[in-house]
Amino acid sequence: MKMSDLTFERIENYDPFNSRSKPNGMVPEWVARNKWGNAVAFGYTKAECKDDARNYIRNQKGK
Repeated sequence: MKMSDLTFERIENYDPFNSRSKPNGMVPEWVARNKWGNAVAFGYTKAECKDDARNYIRNQKGK
């Protein structure tokens, strides 16, 4: 698996008690999905999500 096999998507979840929430209570996050649409990596920023995706890819190669 390569980074190009993943798609990155910005999503928002409702969590009014999160310190990163907007005034309307929504928290923006990034998610990386594999070719089947399963979420495999997450992060508050796209850079955090890409870091998590690199770790996921590294772990998949070890299996």
